[in-house]
Amino acid sequence: MSDVIEFKSAFDAVRFALCYSSQQFGETIMAKRMRGEVGGDGMGLIGLVGAGQAGMIRRELETLPELHMSVIVARAAPHVLPCSCASACCSGSTPNLEWQAAIGWLTRASAAYCSGFSHYRVRRAIIERLFGVKCDLSEIADECGAHRNTVSKQNAAVRLWIEGDRKGESVGVAQVAWREIERKLSEIGLLKESETT
Repeated sequence: MSDVIEFKSAFDAVRFALCYSSQQFGETIMAKRMRGEVGGDGMGLIGLVGAGQAGMIRRELETLPELHMSVIVARAAPHVLPCSCASACCSGSTPNLEWQAAIGWLTRASAAYCSGFSHYRVRRAIIERLFGVKCDLSEIADECGAHRNTVSKQNAAVRLWIEGDRKGESVGVAQVAWREIERKLSEIGLLKESETT
């Protein structure tokens, strides 16, 4: 398997697979000859080689439990994708449905960790915030008619579930998921060997 490129980390591999577009094409022979010899810093993952590599990574990702897959997709997938429809109303980007689905799955699953009053929109804002969306939870609490202390407690509970605690006493779902995908990708030779082992 000489066409297999090794990634530095599981995150890099998953990010590549989730960002890989079927609209990436290799250079034509004429374009290569016109360009001449140029040393590049890229990994050379275009065309069929890139598609194959992305497919191998996605296959391993899809063998994970849905909870782990959702956490990994929510962390590694872009929130929006470029749009080139050229419509007057187009902002140049479109929501990434794969990321949206992962956030939705985690929002529904987080209900088990939110005791008492639990508003879907509050839980979604908490989950989105954990995965990089900037939002003010106190504003969301006010809009949903929830007390700020309730939202704060739910935020802490969901954060503990996803990320674990800072002292390392409680392992979060994210650490377990990343450990598992790293193991799977290492087994099939997609990750560079760590220099510490």
